[in-house]
Amino acid sequence: MADKGGLLARSEFPLYVVKALDERHFLVAGGGGAAKTGIANAIEIYEVKIQDGKLQAVSICRHDTGSQAIMNGTNVYDGRNHHFAAGLDDECHVYSLKYKVVSPKKKTSDDGNLRQRKKGDSNPDNTPNSTGKKIMFEIDKVKSTKTDFNKDSSFQKVAQISPNRSFIATGGTDGYLRVWKFPGLEKSFEVHGHKNDIDDIDISPPGDKIVTVSRDHCACVWNSKDGSKITDLKWPLQSDEHRYRCCRYGLIEGKKDKYNLYTISIPTKRSAQKPLPCFVTMWNSEKFTPKLMVNAGTEVLSSLALSDDGVYLAVGTISGSVAVYISFSLQKLYYKKEAHSIFVTGIEFMPSSEGTREVTGNQDFTLLSISADNTIRMHQVAARNSYSVLLIVFGALLIVLMLFVMLGEYGI
Repeated sequence: MADKGGLLARSEFPLYVVKALDERHFLVAGGGGAAKTGIANAIEIYEVKIQDGKLQAVSICRHDTGSQAIMNGTNVYDGRNHHFAAGLDDECHVYSLKYKVVSPKKKTSDDGNLRQRKKGDSNPDNTPNSTGKKIMFEIDKVKSTKTDFNKDSSFQKVAQISPNRSFIATGGTDGYLRVWKFPGLEKSFEVHGHKNDIDDIDISPPGDKIVTVSRDHCACVWNSKDGSKITDLKWPLQSDEHRYRCCRYGLIEGKKDKYNLYTISIPTKRSAQKPLPCFVTMWNSEKFTPKLMVNAGTEVLSSLALSDDGVYLAVGTISGSVAVYISFSLQKLYYKKEAHSIFVTGIEFMPSSEGTREVTGNQDFTLLSISADNTIRMHQVAARNSYSVLLIVFGALLIVLMLFVMLGEYGI
């Protein structure tokens, strides 16, 4: 197990996107942008494994994105391969990530789509397995289109692929929600839904609703077929003091087809003397009314994630801290102050499966966090039904001692 908030890997470029691919692989993306500083813009895929007795992430392939850095993204798995839709300036680029089995004895060709790490970096060929072969990825750009048309500073801020992989929703600085066919990126419709930037989007698990949150303090629910508005989320506190920052759907634990909607809200103005708190809110996903709200403290929240089983909710802050809540009660379970030296740009739970636990240990959750400080960190909490070895040994000794006492009393 990594230390609490322990360093899992260090990238060569600032990180803005992290997405789990399977039980042992995840991708990160980011870069230095158009500035000619020598800092790369890239997608990089890592494998999580035990190395030198420690849990580490080793880079297995990389795809350069030219002069544009990826600042946001979304991924989906079709049963064979992964698809990644990324925001590069005011464009959305769709990439295919295909599994590829290679022999460690053979050199991997560098065709511009697949790159080994530079000399001196961790060597992925050290990964042992029963066949002597390794799983890698082939990354190819499939399609791209412009998605934001702000006259002053056009920029895509968010994209989400629908769970059934039929469409992708994008939002940016011009305040328009745009829905595109996936993966071809033909535009289905657009709605001028907000007066300011759209900061986040999520799509309901059935795919029939799209939720948008904006700097204009509004959170709206839209029909995904035609873009008609269904409702607004009614903020239960004084509306001018806070604005919505992120939104995510999360499975209700123990129910396969029931979900809650979660939002994080941050103060509209920052005050060092009397800082206002941030809030995490759980909403009924059918009536869109608040079910539960908790004060998340005065550290300004920057990111939000839900585990795939719906049990855990994680947030990152602009001061680099990471916290995890139990989703149904919004009770804080884990907190690591200033895990990163600057703001958290992304958080992502690894899959909640036996396959993940075989790699990362018997943990209730494994959470990845990233930052523009170039680091990838891992956060874990031991499984609730696990006990320490010392406690088991102490219990066994206590039982033996009690047996001796009982035998002595009966003169045996």
